[in-house]
Amino acid sequence: RPAIVTEEMAAMAEKMVDGLAEKLRSNAKDLQGWLMLIKSQKILARDKDAASALSEARRQFSGDDKALGDIETLAKELGLGS
Repeated sequence: RPAIVTEEMAAMAEKMVDGLAEKLRSNAKDLQGWLMLIKSQKILARDKDAASALSEARRQFSGDDKALGDIETLAKELGLGS
């Protein structure tokens, strides 16, 4: 029985992460949203998606040193390469 709950929770988490990714397509300057998306994808073992979101966040915030610093700090904490 717990495995079913775990599968349901994983499916729900993935749906929420996908929804966040969709929201960021229309509001790309939401730094906290990008940080949450990158972290969530890493937690869900979606490493390619996390790396892709990291690249897009860097692109969206190029020229914003504070935002880029936050993004790079998270990338380092999560072990995501450059």
